[in-house]
Amino acid sequence: MLAFVKNFTPNWFTVGMGTGITALGAYLYPGGPLWLKDLGTGLWILNTVIVGVLLLLMLLRWIFNWKGSIAILHDPIQSMFLGAVPMALTTVINGFIDMGQRLIGHEALTIAMVLLVINVLMALGSGIVVPFMMFISHDHRLDKLTGIWLMPVVPAEVAAASGGLLLPYLTNVAAQKTLMVISLGLWALSVPLAFLMLGFLFLRLAVHKLPPKEMAISTWISLGTLGTGIMGLIGLGKSLPILFGSLGHAMDGAAVLGSFALWGFGLWWLTLSILITIYYAHKGLPFNLGWWGLTFPLGVFTGGTDMLYDQMHVGLIAFFAHLFYVLLAVFWTLVAVKTTGGVLTGRLTLTGAPKPTPIPTKTAVS
Repeated sequence: MLAFVKNFTPNWFTVGMGTGITALGAYLYPGGPLWLKDLGTGLWILNTVIVGVLLLLMLLRWIFNWKGSIAILHDPIQSMFLGAVPMALTTVINGFIDMGQRLIGHEALTIAMVLLVINVLMALGSGIVVPFMMFISHDHRLDKLTGIWLMPVVPAEVAAASGGLLLPYLTNVAAQKTLMVISLGLWALSVPLAFLMLGFLFLRLAVHKLPPKEMAISTWISLGTLGTGIMGLIGLGKSLPILFGSLGHAMDGAAVLGSFALWGFGLWWLTLSILITIYYAHKGLPFNLGWWGLTFPLGVFTGGTDMLYDQMHVGLIAFFAHLFYVLLAVFWTLVAVKTTGGVLTGRLTLTGAPKPTPIPTKTAVS
């Protein structure tokens, strides 16, 4: 057990990210039946347990393997997945806001607020510390660049979207303004930097072609930053009058327009991600925890599409929202089954990489 704890790695939090966003999508599915909401609530409860266990394992690793935990910061791959920790926790927080009140009452909002404070600190740590380590410690090259570079910087805009969800439930005006400023700052801290990385990623794909098949799914991560950007912009836009008065209503309209631009960009990334996945599929995609990258990015883009429909009420957008969630449910089922099978058979290691199949040795012929 101690060996398990000492070798635990943060890429396991992608399981919580994907499961949590699928649960939230089921509960918030536009016009969805009651059974789907109940299914989403049950899945969120399961995910809350999963994320809680993962956080405990992460904490124990830092206690029992301090040097190994610090070494993660110097690892150019695993350090990126430190951003998965606050993003997985975000799905728990949003569940307390959306579903928790029906289960435990007003206390759910108190829990959400406490967790949000913790999440904001982790998101800031991820978005600042990991890029700094990239500058002073990691060995990176443009031809090795993949979508996982976005993982440390996206948590800030994810936390901003959670702040937008919680704002309407605050009764104290001063607290509303404080949370509004923090959420806007988190969004501004993350989205421009993410767009900078998207530009470099486009250049890398054009110049150095596709990444190796083990990292093929990483192209989907780009979709996630656009989805959370939409969710944060629309959610915070509704509350802009808190800070700007009557001017805030006009700014809310501008936020919807900006969200639509992000949505169109997201459709382009989604199409390219599907084409790249199909391109690799016939060659054989090796399974690893990176496959969870099919779920969270698509899930937040689906959530952003839902919010955009609520603002624009265009049937075509609603059609896409339904289509995206069906695709998300298929992806989550596929990856969850493969992950469960990999854990039960021992093929999936603590780092999320399949164990190599032993090569039989030739026996000498006498």
